[in-house]
Amino acid sequence: EIYATGLRNSVGLDWAPWDDVLYATENGRDLLGDDLPPDELNRIESNNFYGWPFVYGAGAPDPDFGAGHAAESARAVTPVHEFRAHHAPLGLAFLRGPNLPAGYSRTALVALHGSWNRSQPDGYKVVALDWQPDGKIVERDFLTGFLGDAGVLGRPAGIAQGPDGAIFITDDYAGVIYRVVPATGS
Repeated sequence: EIYATGLRNSVGLDWAPWDDVLYATENGRDLLGDDLPPDELNRIESNNFYGWPFVYGAGAPDPDFGAGHAAESARAVTPVHEFRAHHAPLGLAFLRGPNLPAGYSRTALVALHGSWNRSQPDGYKVVALDWQPDGKIVERDFLTGFLGDAGVLGRPAGIAQGPDGAIFITDDYAGVIYRVVPATGS
């Protein structure tokens, strides 16, 4: 069964625990410059078309593939959140559990693998996406330090949450797994 179409390189998939809806990260195409196209977070629903290869982002026609596809472009579902171009969102994990720190009850973490094809490297971090009461999604840094003055130090790739609430982040550049827990205050 085909559930949804028009997705390009969706790597991170997870269900939001508060409404049991599937979300997926999406890596946009290359060769359109430093700032296009945006990478995406899509709310995946049955029988929806998400635009690839005819449109990206909020309905922008792809310069190489969009011409002559007005019908497909018109029915493309807009992403619920856009990341900067070439950030390469990979891992996606909604935080769960009764003991989440304050401010993390409606939050997903996304591993931004980082750009290989920007004139100035960007991404290389883990961000928190916070769902607001009005449905808006606010992005904020969660874990940084993978890009320094000397260049790339790490590339976050996967995210998982353990049964004790600890967050595990894989780094396929440094070849390590980080364990993140709330500060105890001591």
